Amino acid sequence: MPPVPVPMQDAVLAVLRAVREAGLGRINRTTLIKLVYLLDCLHAETHEGETASGSAWYFYSYGPFATNLVGAVGEMANRGIIHDYSAEHRDQEYTQYWLGEFPLGPALSDVGLAPAQAARFGSLIRKFRQDLSRLLDHTYFKTLPMQAATPGQNIDFSVLRGVGEVKPHHQVGIQDQEKLMRILQLGASLERKYADLEGNARAMAAHRPIYDRAYSEGMAAMDAELQNEPGIQFTALLS
Repeated sequence: MPPVPVPMQDAVLAVLRAVREAGLGRINRTTLIKLVYLLDCLHAETHEGETASGSAWYFYSYGPFATNLVGAVGEMANRGIIHDYSAEHRDQEYTQYWLGEFPLGPALSDVGLAPAQAARFGSLIRKFRQDLSRLLDHTYFKTLPMQAATPGQNIDFSVLRGVGEVKPHHQVGIQDQEKLMRILQLGASLERKYADLEGNARAMAAHRPIYDRAYSEGMAAMDAELQNEPGIQFTALLS
């Protein structure tokens, strides 16, 4: 078999390293393949729809599968790059994979995951640890490429293009300097009211609602100053 492509090998090693760092230990082949798929999804969010592993993903049976990735995993085990163990349980054969102490393997950032995506990948590992059925449900039904996939056809990761990009922040503010100064004055006045109350603990305990009244008066005054101020338009990305 030809050498395993470097991006594919690095993706497998990064997944197994993240699995080990999450304290998961050994994982079976199905879990490994599906975690590489999730890694590719997260990578595609910030890399114009491009995957990290370069695997030839297609919709097989019920979910994402890549024959060349399965072959690469087997070849990596044959060459001792990763560890494997095969056995039989209830007439079913299975193989488990894990990463040895050396080499350590690339980190998620080394294969192109942004910090936010790397954190999400770690969360997914912890969420689905020891629960293969939930992992399969997530990859089959809750990832955008699979929602747009057709059985037997290649999976298109371009639907993830730009999903994870952080939009630039545009600072907005009040343009009228007189109103801005008035707001600052109201804030200073409210602060003085609080400071006056701090010297008498007994009065504060006996008349605690005065805090609410002072706050309400300050907010009402601010609202009165800003009632004619045009609304500030902005967009936000929630993740």
